[in-house]
Amino acid sequence: MKKHNSLFSRTTAPRKAKQTALLPEEISITGLSHEARGVAKHNGKTLFIAGALPGERVKFEIKKQHRRFDEADCTDVIEASPDRAEPICEHYADCGGCDLQHLKHEKQIESKQRQVLDQLARLGKFQPTEILPPLTSKDRNYRRSCRLGINQLIRDGRPIVGFRRKSSHKLLQIDNCPVLAEPLNNILRALPSVLATENNFKEITHAELSYGDTEGAMTLRVKKTPAPQLTAKLQQLAETNGFRLYFDNGQQITAYAGEAKLTYQHAKTGSTLGFQPGDFIQVNAAVNDAIVDRALDWLDPKHADRILDLFSGIGNFTLPIATLAGSVVGVEGVDEMVHRAGENARTANLNNCEFYRADLSQDLRALPWYKQGFNKALLDPPRTGALEVIKQLKQHNIQSLLYVSCNPAALARDGAELVKQGYSASKFCVADMFPHTSHVESLILFQK
Repeated sequence: MKKHNSLFSRTTAPRKAKQTALLPEEISITGLSHEARGVAKHNGKTLFIAGALPGERVKFEIKKQHRRFDEADCTDVIEASPDRAEPICEHYADCGGCDLQHLKHEKQIESKQRQVLDQLARLGKFQPTEILPPLTSKDRNYRRSCRLGINQLIRDGRPIVGFRRKSSHKLLQIDNCPVLAEPLNNILRALPSVLATENNFKEITHAELSYGDTEGAMTLRVKKTPAPQLTAKLQQLAETNGFRLYFDNGQQITAYAGEAKLTYQHAKTGSTLGFQPGDFIQVNAAVNDAIVDRALDWLDPKHADRILDLFSGIGNFTLPIATLAGSVVGVEGVDEMVHRAGENARTANLNNCEFYRADLSQDLRALPWYKQGFNKALLDPPRTGALEVIKQLKQHNIQSLLYVSCNPAALARDGAELVKQGYSASKFCVADMFPHTSHVESLILFQK
């Protein structure tokens, strides 16, 4: 789920894609790619058309030409799909954040599940035995964290604050984002006017917002600390909206007027997870809660179980599992996250879990925690996957292994290795962590 390096190397430099703009043509769309683009055949090559849906006939303009495929934009829909929807955001055509708002939400989920299963079959050469219902949430106001760009250009008397434009590094002014939680939108709407009152806002380049169950953090990336007058206004903005103000100078993150109490709770076990600005947390609280619930259901932790949680972060899975299992070992590559997970366990009075720092792409056999015996495991790797550590886990007698993935291609590759080791993919589901985008989370329970 961590969620976001090239998988391929070349002995020669890659050819530059030709960029061109041709007159609009018409074509019928036969599929949807995993990047949410319509798929068609054109002049003997695959054509990917942004904004087009399967079953539609559209006009398009080719933007980039490659040896085996071309890329285009949809310029007009001649025959619309019944699954086409009116975008929920006025900035959808220009903003680089969402790419599926033109498809009905329930059809987005169906498409994502189909895409993952296709990659498991095509790349991994395996299919799960049982497909369970997707894990979903409301499709609006679901994001509890975001990163805003701040531009020195002035428009309408205010600096530009927002997200990158599609296929561009330029910023788009956004006054309201339908997928952001309301506390984040409150900051988004007010921040440009606050910055415009002072001349030295140009020292601020980004704002990272995160919100827990009761309080948030507004972390400003700065070249140097703003002047006291602007800092006071930023502090007032933060405090008024339930946030604490932080400054990040690239070396360290510093609270301006006291630390925020950033926490979220897993409903069923009551496990409370504390985090700090800069820590990785899942953006969709409801879907994260549902994923943890399903992990507990599938792994079925018992007092006799010794469970290994790899890429454990701040203990998102470790703590709920520890409320039911005999013991849990969490392993994570980031020192700060390991420290935070330990603090969370101590706060919860859980003495049956341990946390270690390790690079899980390296040889682990000499590490003390690796020599312990485990009968169940959970893996929640970044987009690069977990192939190296999976190859080493075959030395353990792990009977049930739950893989939580944010990259279907890596899941297919790693799943194939697990099948090679004698596991079967017994249960599968997708989780719609990012509605209105092509990103998808997947869970597979591998068992011997």
